[in-house]
Amino acid sequence: MKPKLLHCVASVAMTLGLLLTGNLIAPGRASAQVVEGSRAFTFPENDNHLIALQRAGGDPAKPGPVKIEFYGWDAFKITSPLGVTVLFDPWRNDPTGFWGHWFFSDFPEIPVDITVSTHAHFDHDATYRPHALILMDRPVGDYRFSDVKLTGLADKHQCAGPEHHKWDQISAALHFQTCPPNNPLGFDNMIQVLETGGLKIAVWGDNRPQPGADLDRYLKNLDVLILPIDDSGTLMTYAEANAVIARYKPKAIVPAHYLVKGLSTDVSGFETADGWVKTQRDVRAVSNGEITLTSSDLGGASQRVYYFGGEYKTK
Repeated sequence: MKPKLLHCVASVAMTLGLLLTGNLIAPGRASAQVVEGSRAFTFPENDNHLIALQRAGGDPAKPGPVKIEFYGWDAFKITSPLGVTVLFDPWRNDPTGFWGHWFFSDFPEIPVDITVSTHAHFDHDATYRPHALILMDRPVGDYRFSDVKLTGLADKHQCAGPEHHKWDQISAALHFQTCPPNNPLGFDNMIQVLETGGLKIAVWGDNRPQPGADLDRYLKNLDVLILPIDDSGTLMTYAEANAVIARYKPKAIVPAHYLVKGLSTDVSGFETADGWVKTQRDVRAVSNGEITLTSSDLGGASQRVYYFGGEYKTK
């Protein structure tokens, strides 16, 4: 082979190798640059696990242990009895810089089967960070795989901001409306209902506290409601959170979207959920950032609170 052609082939091979390993370095830079967006071609994971689950089938209604792990803010990884992992709402810092620095680190690059985002805000949409085999960005409608069923419900983000964040006033200053019907996509929200292990779990996202009545049939008879609750009232006041709980009467509530010291900063304006939790009659503190529940665990429960507090996963 001629020297010039050999050099060209070697250069192409090296570039391809760098691309496949995610280590392509720009000229004059000392280290790799992490770019937001799909990097799935660099992930070492593959779909062998999905193929095995696909062959085996599964029933979401069949009782079994369901693990719920908290990754801070509104990010939860739920593992079905057969081992399907579903991660909701991985977070990041605002890439525009407008809202300031909310998190001390990047979301961990954990391997999961499915990653789901409830809405298009930076603290919920870092779907490029986890090593997901399946991506669902703001899904609406039904999805079924193995022993997991996911139902996405189209509604609207909290738009008025009852306390610190006056969303409607901020949006007016930025020349757009947060409240429906003329809100931009960032103020849409897709509540997610996950069924597995005989449990029905709703991830509220940043939805408004009074969703459309047509969603009631999906949100009744919940086993677990993951709801944004913190002591600042930024997304919901205590009264609004309590009204959602009274409307749907879940067996258990998991507070989310609150300040976690060491993970999130004070810049967001959010606080812990400690104050609200103290107002509840049946509270179970969760240690090590994870809990495993079965339908029998919640057999006699009525609006029981499972509070992760400052306990969260990092990998």
